[in-house]
Amino acid sequence: MIPMPQPPKKQFSLSYNFNSTEVAALARFLRDNEEKLPPGLELFCKALEDSVYKSLSLDEVKKFYS
Repeated sequence: MIPMPQPPKKQFSLSYNFNSTEVAALARFLRDNEEKLPPGLELFCKALEDSVYKSLSLDEVKKFYS
């Protein structure tokens, strides 16, 4: 499990609407490359993974990450 640091005090906002294919591809890429994740991207990775979990059933999540 990746330790969750406190969010930085200065934040940057970016608005982008991901489609389901992009979210799935990015989530899978981040999961496959978790050990290479640069410091500071932990919260982004967690938010993306949470959005995947919320959009899929438990069986779909298991299949997605297997």
